Amino acid sequence: LFRVLESRKLSAPEGSYTKRLFTDQTLLKNKLLEESQELIEAVEEGDVQHINEETADVLYFALTACCSGGGSLEKVIEELDYRSLKVKRRPG
Repeated sequence: LFRVLESRKLSAPEGSYTKRLFTDQTLLKNKLLEESQELIEAVEEGDVQHINEETADVLYFALTACCSGGGSLEKVIEELDYRSLKVKRRPG
């Protein structure tokens, strides 16, 4: 998905939704906030299918934000790996 987003950042056709997300930071922010709230609500409901759907939405918009801001999936994975080491070292 990240590779597709990188490609679309460079060559998405005018009017495409992904292009709008890359060029309208307010839209991207609002969608990420909206989908995060919907994920929280799905968890509160306990609906596993809905949780999966909303998680997919959050991941899509989070990766779009990362790509839009010049981040890389490789660096995100490195950061998660680093954090997992810190968690393993915590007592208790």
